[in-house]
Order: sequence, then C-alpha cells, then structure tokens
Amino acid sequence: MANPTVSVIIPCYNSEATVGETLRSLQNQTFRHWEAIVVNDGSTDGSAKIIRHYQASDSRIQQIDQENQGLPGARNAGLAVKKGKFVHFLDADDLLLPNMLQRMVETLRKDQSIGAVHCGWIYSDARAQDLSWAVFAGLEEQPFLQLGHGYCPPPHSLLLRSEVLKNVGLFDVTLKHCHDWDLWLRVARTGIRFGRVRDPLVIYRMMRETLSRNPTTFFQAGKKVIHVAHSSDARVKTPDAKFAKGCGCTMQEITLHWLIYCVGFAIAKGDPVQASELFETTIVEENLQVSPSDMYAMTNAIWIGSAIPKGKWDLLLPHVSTPLLQFLIREEEHLGIPGFTILSMLEIAGWRELQRKANPDNVGANKLLRALKKKILWRLFRL
Repeated sequence: MANPTVSVIIPCYNSEATVGETLRSLQNQTFRHWEAIVVNDGSTDGSAKIIRHYQASDSRIQQIDQENQGLPGARNAGLAVKKGKFVHFLDADDLLLPNMLQRMVETLRKDQSIGAVHCGWIYSDARAQDLSWAVFAGLEEQPFLQLGHGYCPPPHSLLLRSEVLKNVGLFDVTLKHCHDWDLWLRVARTGIRFGRVRDPLVIYRMMRETLSRNPTTFFQAGKKVIHVAHSSDARVKTPDAKFAKGCGCTMQEITLHWLIYCVGFAIAKGDPVQASELFETTIVEENLQVSPSDMYAMTNAIWIGSAIPKGKWDLLLPHVSTPLLQFLIREEEHLGIPGFTILSMLEIAGWRELQRKANPDNVGANKLLRALKKKILWRLFRL
C-alpha cells in the first residue's frame, strides 16, 4: 500500500506456530488501510517461509530479514521504514479482534488533541480458545503518573500518532525487557493526551515458552525503568513541565510492587529458591518494608507465568502450590512476621477483593463469603 494509514510492526523470532494466525487477524480487520512490516529477527525455524506465503498474496505485507537483535532492535527496524500516520506494535504470537484498528483509528481522528489511544485486552490460553480473562483499559486521565505507578499495558493495546515518536526517540536496545514500558513513559512524559477505548480489542496469548524470562533480569530491567521514571530523562526533547523531573510518587512502593510481581514469575516457573534470593536481596538493597497485603502484587504474574487463564484454580494449584508455600514459609521466618504465610495466601487468592465486593448488610453475602473462605482455604492447602 503506497499511503497506509496504520503501520503495524511485527517482530518475529521463531514464531512459526503463531505468526500465520497473527497475520490473519490483521487481514480480518474491518479497517483496510494498513501496512504490515514483519521483521524476521534471525529466525531459525519456518517463520520466514510462512511470512513469504502471506506476503505473496497480500501486497500490504512486507518482510525485513535481519540477524537477531531482540524485540527492541526488531521494532526499531520496522520504525525505520514505516509510512503510516499511525503506528502499532503487534507481536507474532498475539491477535487483534476484527474491529480493533477501526475503533482505534476513529478515536484518534475524532480528537486531534489525542496523541495515542489505548484499549482493553484479553489474556487467552495458548490456543486462543479461553477468552474469559478480560482487562478493561485504564490508561487515560494521568498517563505518565499511571505508568510511573507500574501500569504497563501490552504493546498491541496502543495505537500512536507516528509524529509523537519524534520527540521521544526509539526503543531502548539496552533493555532486554520492559522496553515498551520505557517508551510509553517517554511518550506520556511529553504531556500528550491518551484516548481510551475501554473494551478489550486485542488478545494477549499466554504461552509458557515465551514466558521463560529470567525473573531476576526481568526485575532489574523494570527497576531501571522505574528509576528513570522518577528522574529527568534527556531522551525526551520537550517534556511537559510537570513531568520534567519525573514521577512524584514514592519509588520504594513501586519498586516493591514490581519486585513481588517478578517473584510471581519465579513461583510460576517452579523456582522458590530464585524467588527468595531475589526477594531477600532486593528488600535489603532497596530498604523495603513488606507486609502480607503486598503479596497480592504477585497474583497476575502467577497466572500469566503459568499460562493459565485466571480463575482456573484446578489447573493452577497443582502447578504452583508447592513452590508458593515453600517461598512464603521461608519468608515468614526471614521477615519474622507471624501468620505471614496464611495471610499472604489469602491475599493472593483474592480474599480482600471478595470482602470489598460484599454488602455487609446482606446476610446472604456474608454467608457466601464464609463459604468462599472455606473453599479457598481448602484449595490452597489440599496439597
């Protein structure tokens, strides 16, 4: 397409099992004026052949072949040749619902003061059959502060005006992880407005093999992003005056939340030793104060890292119960907090959320909560 409206950049590394479905989800869009720049980032499987198959029948798809540079390098390669007024980042194992681009482009066209638009997403199983875990978009009113507080939506849930990148630069290739979070923070630091389509319009496919990241290096990358978010950033040419010196929130609180989230990935990998080593080292280095209520931060990471749709307790518990209990019991002794294990387990199981939703004046609701408490405890400790 000579003058595409949207440039969709798709990094691909050994994604022969999914890249075809990803491209089909793009071809099924009700909005047709797009170009797809598929960056074959040194794949050694059949990915390149599959991409060429789609390219042969659809002139909107082009392929760039390069030696492996990782996600940020592949995305930057796509940005170097994009033509679209808007830019979108789609990974080769994720999917778009058919009206995603249509609704996102309409939002940007209706309000020229909006520099980016964000939609909700769905966490699915590897086969994209279980679509029960939906997350509604929450990024709009104060995007820099929200992102600085740890909110990080998946890349394909955002659509940007290409011009906003001129002010903030490209993806940081020194970051093995969290480079998308880093870029969103730079974009938001300029003070541009974000639009929101609350509905989930994209699918994030949870796949065990793509979630094999090292939780420790994952944490270190995120910590670097958090530190930059709480200070000035020379990469942003013209930051909004309110954000020039960074986010005003308490960095320790955000670091603790991020630490426990990454610990959740170590638990999901079945490695309580790495979880404890990362946790214990960091709380000393960063002088962090921990309570059982903080453990709720690992909940989503446990589900995502296990590649199990949230709520499927019968699938999750056999996978994580042992490493989770081993980690919590060790930390109860290390922290010297009596009852830390059981209180943390209740937080992870969502007991506090159940309490918030209940009407204390409703006798039926109280009975239900007591029954749920027994059921949760049975699930947690039956092993």
